[in-house]
Amino acid sequence: ILSNDEYKSVEHKVVANSSKDPRVSVAVFFNPGRREDLFGPLQGLISPDKPPHYRQFTFKDYMTRFFSKALDGKTLTNYYRV
Repeated sequence: ILSNDEYKSVEHKVVANSSKDPRVSVAVFFNPGRREDLFGPLQGLISPDKPPHYRQFTFKDYMTRFFSKALDGKTLTNYYRV
């Protein structure tokens, strides 16, 4: 959402590691202190030529929907898509 679909992520899945080299996964958690601030695509990634693909939302609304699953049949990311 923050990247306005500029940066794509791959679906993460665990597979057996056939090599002996260790694998590392890094999880990043986003937990702002002010729950009522608005979040959405970063301003530097939107323009008249690249309009926002997601609407703004509060972290409180995001977490409420995440834990209640009140998504109207949509994924959480797609729920906020314009």
